Amino acid sequence: MAKPFDATLNALIAVRPDDWAAYFARLAGIPPGPSESLDTDLATTLQADRIFRINGSKPALLHLELEANHRLGVPRDLMRYNTLIDHQHELPVETVLVLLRPKALASDQNGLYTRHGVTGSIISQFRYRVERVWERSIDDWLRGGLGLAPLALLTDEASADLETALDRFHTCLVGTGADRTVTNSVLGSSYVLCGLRYDNERVAEMYRRLSMLMKESTTYQAILGEGREQGLEQGLEQGRLRASRELLLRQGTKKFGSPSVASAAILNGITDLGRLERLADQILDATGWDEWLKTE
Repeated sequence: MAKPFDATLNALIAVRPDDWAAYFARLAGIPPGPSESLDTDLATTLQADRIFRINGSKPALLHLELEANHRLGVPRDLMRYNTLIDHQHELPVETVLVLLRPKALASDQNGLYTRHGVTGSIISQFRYRVERVWERSIDDWLRGGLGLAPLALLTDEASADLETALDRFHTCLVGTGADRTVTNSVLGSSYVLCGLRYDNERVAEMYRRLSMLMKESTTYQAILGEGREQGLEQGLEQGRLRASRELLLRQGTKKFGSPSVASAAILNGITDLGRLERLADQILDATGWDEWLKTE
């Protein structure tokens, strides 16, 4: 069953899957080792969020489920996923429930699910780990690697001093030496995910500040490099337009899915930087490509 922000989270994990596997495997007590992503289809109508095989001294499987909204009954689903994964791969399975915001926490998510029989006797018990993203420190998520860095902006610590948090996130982003594609993907994911924690106006302000920080970084300068090499002011303008359109395309794809040919053509045809900036501000309010691109 698709959940809100699935596309954004899947795209973020895909940037650096090893970061996610290593971080949560350590929390689950799985010995460290190389990881590989496994098929998440468990049945005709059942799909887990993420499954990793950790090939350490004791090979094991890591099952991640990410929740952004309040939903009772999740522990029962987790036990079902865990059992099916075990049957498919015949390896120990550790399940970690990752809650992205306080709103997602439900009363039954305490790390233990118990099934009772008709007489009240215990039939089975299933233990899983609950990770509340907002309770960890900014540094904890930043140390986890570039793939986990956007989660630092969802913490209570970040909310209390967002300007400092953005500076630290920016330092992490440019300090990794990641290429333009990876940098833009992480930026786009962080922008969309911040909508889980902050109101639209504050997210837009955050994005503008991040944009200014990136303009001062070598990463952003590399985006504009082709224009400078031509030695033309027009080249600089085209570099800015291209970078803005690429970032908006990633943001839109993460929130709405892949655009139609017509929508992609409309976005690629925008040559007004002001309009591109307005689209960045309006993405959180839009429900689809057509609505978003029609806004002014």
